[in-house]
Amino acid sequence: MIDPSTLAELAECSAEILASDSASPLLLLCEHAGAEIPAPWENLGLDPAYLSTHYAHDLGAGQVTRRLSGSLNTAAVLARYSRMFLDYNRFPDDWDYIRPDLGGIPVPHNLVIDADERARREAIAVAPIHDAIETLRAGRNAVISIHSFTPVMAGDTRRVDVAILWDEDCAFVRVALEELKARADGFGLRAGDNVPYDLRKFRARSLKTHAADHALPYFYIELNNGLFSNPETSSRVMKLLDETLSAVLRRKAEWTSASSP
Repeated sequence: MIDPSTLAELAECSAEILASDSASPLLLLCEHAGAEIPAPWENLGLDPAYLSTHYAHDLGAGQVTRRLSGSLNTAAVLARYSRMFLDYNRFPDDWDYIRPDLGGIPVPHNLVIDADERARREAIAVAPIHDAIETLRAGRNAVISIHSFTPVMAGDTRRVDVAILWDEDCAFVRVALEELKARADGFGLRAGDNVPYDLRKFRARSLKTHAADHALPYFYIELNNGLFSNPETSSRVMKLLDETLSAVLRRKAEWTSASSP
């Protein structure tokens, strides 16, 4: 049993909040930024090597989110705890909300989750993130969530570097795609539109809860995590996104107008 004071301390450390006093119309989210497992859970019974893999977090996504928050002076919320502990971007009835295995490799401490255990994890890894996002969402005009993906999935090479995922066609998405595609070639990067995932074909919790349910425009940015294997390609990704989102902000009037669905 974990005592209430320890749970409170762990919850307090759950969210990394940046530029909370920013007046930017954007809010950045990174639900899979961290790879940390709260200490009482002893790495979920796994070899610590798994904490450096894509199973644990979205490689590079937190780094990019911090960079953009600073360069754009934009508020951001990043989750510190690993999605293996609890995935904030999944709904409670999704199989991988607290995933029992990693591609067939059992996660020992995730195999039997009773109501009390789920409540403990949610108190640590859901409530603090939710509250932080909702506090910063007030007064914003749009929300962007930043993620990364593996270069190869099930033997298939994913031929895209930086993509925008969307499920509602709107001016915010169109402007962002236009600006991304106009710049990607110049950085030697491949732009994507709803690849390697098509957001219209699956559900994700975070932007549904914090953007769609509040009639705010939104999209996910997906990044090829192979780009973060060296500083040069990592820098190109960050510069591309910095320029792209700066241009989106300059065109704010186009995507905040009531006449631009």
